[in-house]
Parts: sequence; structure tokens; C-alpha cells
Amino acid sequence: MPERPPLKSVTLLKEIMGRYYAGAEEAKASGRPVVWMTAVSPVEIVVAMGLFPYYPENFGTLVASKKLTHEYSHEAEAAGFFPDLCGYARAGLGDWLREEHPAGRLVPPDVVVCCNAQCHSLPKWFEVSARWHSAPYFLLDTPLITEETQKEAVDYFHEQLLELIRFLEAATGRRFSLNRLVETMDLANRACRLWKEILEMAALRPAPFSFFDACIHMGPIVTWRGRELAVEYYRRLKAELEECVARGEYPVPEEKYRLYWDHIVIWPRIRWLSEFFARHQALVACSQYTHAWAREFDLTRPLESLAETYAREFVNHSFERRVEFKLALMRRFRVDGFILFSNRSCKPCSLGLYDKRRLLMERAGIPGIVLETDMADLRYFNETQVAERLEMLFEQLEGGQRT
Repeated sequence: MPERPPLKSVTLLKEIMGRYYAGAEEAKASGRPVVWMTAVSPVEIVVAMGLFPYYPENFGTLVASKKLTHEYSHEAEAAGFFPDLCGYARAGLGDWLREEHPAGRLVPPDVVVCCNAQCHSLPKWFEVSARWHSAPYFLLDTPLITEETQKEAVDYFHEQLLELIRFLEAATGRRFSLNRLVETMDLANRACRLWKEILEMAALRPAPFSFFDACIHMGPIVTWRGRELAVEYYRRLKAELEECVARGEYPVPEEKYRLYWDHIVIWPRIRWLSEFFARHQALVACSQYTHAWAREFDLTRPLESLAETYAREFVNHSFERRVEFKLALMRRFRVDGFILFSNRSCKPCSLGLYDKRRLLMERAGIPGIVLETDMADLRYFNETQVAERLEMLFEQLEGGQRT
């Protein structure tokens, strides 16, 4: 069975991500307001108003992928920011403080919008940045979701969306249109459906697409969501993957194990990880992280649907519900084991991982490990220790260990 060659879609991916960064610079130069957004926030409102949504977290992944986070962190830490802050935040703060910009530069915001459904580091990072750039700042506050039908929390978020619209109109002079919002959400739905269908192809055995592929190709679903370009990109990517299946080409041709990876990848070592798992004939099939954008909006009740979707970001749930989310993915993708990532940069996703490991092993009946390192900063990555932990998992899998 032949190994899948590099996907041709990568060329298009580089082109449209280049257009995204160039578009931000052009918007800034032309006077079109640049709105800083968190990755999981109702960007559809910003797009519908003709503003340019810009994602500093995406810049953090760019810096991390270039293995530069530690360099950017030096400036942030020298200015008094704590080294235990999120690596994305240290990269963003460091970029503003440093004179050289080897990964490009963060485009200064005209408006800053932050949703705290992901974590509570983002609000402080964005608040400091808004102050530095003298930009108006809006915080979308999301209470913890403990039950599926938590109406009070969703209503609270919905009220804030109405306030956000008034805030953006006042800050930018642009008018909001509900019809334009529905059109934008329709485009977002189409891209998100394609993204979900692509992710679900990893349930095939063998699979044409892995979690590491998903990390590489997720840029447009974050940055171009709500626009035709994202729909077209994922249509082409899906067609290419279907051709791979027809030709029998797979990233791990002789697939022996399927694994679940919890949360973000280790960006500066993504190739090393991909090759490590391939050597063990293991496909990392799924993760809550990349499924976060596999969503669907109800266009008949647009603002209510935005509130339900973004208040229920997977990190913003109770301990038990997050365990059940992971179990559901593990069962659907029929994995043989799992890796929980204790990420120094991401405290909300690292909380209680050893208890989660125990519960997941009991309920799924499969082995799992906790990996302790950082998603961005190589000062906290020890290749030998990470390899040893992963080898432990494969020893358990080889031994057929069930819990």
C-alpha cells in the first residue's frame, strides 16, 4: 500500500494564508478597521459588518512553528511578564516590544474583542495590547457550562452579543445588518461542514488524513470562516483526499494503532511527532482541538445560535462533560490508546489530566499517558523525555494492555 505523497493543497494553503496576512496590512493601510479576535469567538458578526478579523493566536502558532517563541518570550519576560504565561501571549507581547520581526509582525488593532470561553490568559493579553494600542476593548464573558441545556448562560451570552454589535457600530462607524449576518453564517456553515467531513475521514481505516494534517490545514477555518474562500479551500482539500482514498494512498499505510491526542499539537515539533508515530505504524486520528470548528449554526435564529455555539466551546465545560466529549471521539474513531497533553502554556486544558486519564482508562478500557511539555516554547520540550513517555504507551499497546 503506497504512502500518501505531500498534499497538493498545501500550495493553495500557503497562498490563502499569505492573502490573510497581506489583507490585514492592506486593511490597516486603507483605513478598514482591523479587529483583533480570539480564535473561538463570533467572528461572523465582524465579517458581516465589513471589518477585518485578525487572530493574534494564529500569529502565535506561526512564531512557534518557526521555533522562535523563546526569542519573543525574552522581550516579554524582560518587561515583567511571567514565563508561565501562554506561549502565544508571550509571542504577541514580545512582538510589540522587539525591534526585529523574523515571523512578520502583529498588525496593530483598531478594536480588540476577546471571548474568555477558551481561557483567562487571553483577556489579560488582549487587555494589555488594547491599552498599548489605545484601541477600544470588549470582553465577551462566558460562564462555565455544566449542563447541555443551561439557558441562563446562553441568554447571558446572547445579551452580550447585542451589546457587542452596539459597541462595534460605535467604535467603527459601520452598520450591522442581520441579513448580512445570515449570509456570513451560511458561508461559515458550509466551510464547517466540509471541515467536519474532512476530519471524519480519519475514521476510515486506513485513513487518508491525520490529526497532524488537520493541524496544518486548520488555518482557513479559523481565519477565513464566513467567506467563500474557506468553502472553496475545503472543497478542494476534501476532493484531493477522496482521490487519495481511490488510489489507496495513506499517511500511515500499514496502520497498526489509532490514537487520540488531546488538545493542541506541539507546533515546533509537529514533523518530529508525525514521523515518530508513523514509525510505530500509528495514526493519530482525532482531537477535541481540531473538532472545535466542526460546528453548525441555525440560520433561522442567528444571534441565538451564535450564543449557543460560542458559549459552549469545549474548554468551557465541566470536568465530567469534558471527559464524556473525549470518550465520544475515542469511540467514534475507534482508537486503541490516547495521549493527554499537559500543556505548560494552557492551564485550562491541563487541569485534572491525571484524574481524566484514570477515568478514561476505566471507561474506554484502553491505555493512555499524560505528556508534559509546551505547545510553543522549546525551552520546555525535552525530546528524550517525550520519546520515553510515548514509548511507554507503545509498550502497553504492544502488550495488548487493556484496563
